[in-house]
Amino acid sequence: MNTAAPFRIDAVEIGRRRADTSLFLYLTEPGTSLEIAYRVWVLRDGARTILVDTGPPTQEGRERGLTQVTDVAPALARIGVDAASIDTVLLTHLHWDHAANAEKFPNATFFAQQAELDFFGSAMRQHPAFNHFFSVRTDLSGMIRAQRIRPLNGDVEFCPGIRVMCVGGHTPGSQMICVDTQEGLAVITGDAIPLRRNYHDSIPSGIVSNIDEAILALERVARLAPARIYPGHDPQESFDPSS
Repeated sequence: MNTAAPFRIDAVEIGRRRADTSLFLYLTEPGTSLEIAYRVWVLRDGARTILVDTGPPTQEGRERGLTQVTDVAPALARIGVDAASIDTVLLTHLHWDHAANAEKFPNATFFAQQAELDFFGSAMRQHPAFNHFFSVRTDLSGMIRAQRIRPLNGDVEFCPGIRVMCVGGHTPGSQMICVDTQEGLAVITGDAIPLRRNYHDSIPSGIVSNIDEAILALERVARLAPARIYPGHDPQESFDPSS
């Protein structure tokens, strides 16, 4: 039984934009739009602070249509977190809006799934169908070579109270972050579950590398029966999956 102090999760919004619904709900309502939010997640237990994802780079965010976009460092400062003091960042995946702001955390070591790192360096990733979702301004290859982005292999207990769960689907190495909180188990899903509706209607993300894995990821979270889910892009920062 985990006896560590539970973590508190703060969802920190970086910006919003409108997007085609079918990009976030597979083959659903193409041509209609919905509002999506961009966030990072801060995990604190009184002893350490861990960040999940980096958010989008400000300029690239504006170029891709984000409004109300803010720099991640002052956004974190508003909740008492100094970006330069962050030493650990868990990356749900390496898309531009989740990993390309890594330079804002100069003293951090980053962790991603080995499958994600392998795909990032592959020829297939260069295909426009995939490459569009990776940063055009920030190349993470140097950080990977320098081992500032370190590999995780499959499901791992990262530290007491935090477990990573490799699900794939959205990208080959997408991972979710399972966190013990005062409320119970919480899951930060990244884009394996970008919206509340994905979970409740069992619709995978519209951006997928493997549709079978994307469906299984939804089912796996349901089996966990978490107390709270923090989706990747929903305007509502979290929800109780039982409601």
